[in-house]
Amino acid sequence: MIAEMIPESSSRVVLVTGSRSWNDAKSMRETFSDAWRGWGPKNVTRPVLLSGHCPKGADAMAELMWRDAGSEITILPADRSAHRGAAGFQRNQEMVGAAQVFREAGAQVLCTAFLNLCRKPGCPKRSQEQLMPDASGHFLHGTIHCRARARAAGIKTTNVSHWV
Repeated sequence: MIAEMIPESSSRVVLVTGSRSWNDAKSMRETFSDAWRGWGPKNVTRPVLLSGHCPKGADAMAELMWRDAGSEITILPADRSAHRGAAGFQRNQEMVGAAQVFREAGAQVLCTAFLNLCRKPGCPKRSQEQLMPDASGHFLHGTIHCRARARAAGIKTTNVSHWV
């Protein structure tokens, strides 16, 4: 099913993962611009965004930027009716799988992880996902999961964070 969604001849693919509370458009725009510069703008043909299609936060912001640029978007929303509480994690794996299909077709793929802090009181994962020595807490679970799956698949990952 995923392979059928993949447009042919896409040279560059960005998988976006981030929180529903992400609100830093400037950092996101800079992250995408840095990717283009690194790839060389003349090398970018038919760029594609892979998005989980959340109606707010990082997904929505990235989709808006890509639509405004006239670029393609492949959406892979979470299927809550089929996967319930694990829907986001299942969707993350599907996005990484789609990124791998693009890569196998010859595209360069980048995962952009827009990281916010988990604010869940008494979160049991608090001690498992440490930040930097100068910051306490841990990042949101879905973004961390998607980023980890992308890294495990050998996909280059860029991390962008801010403390909200």
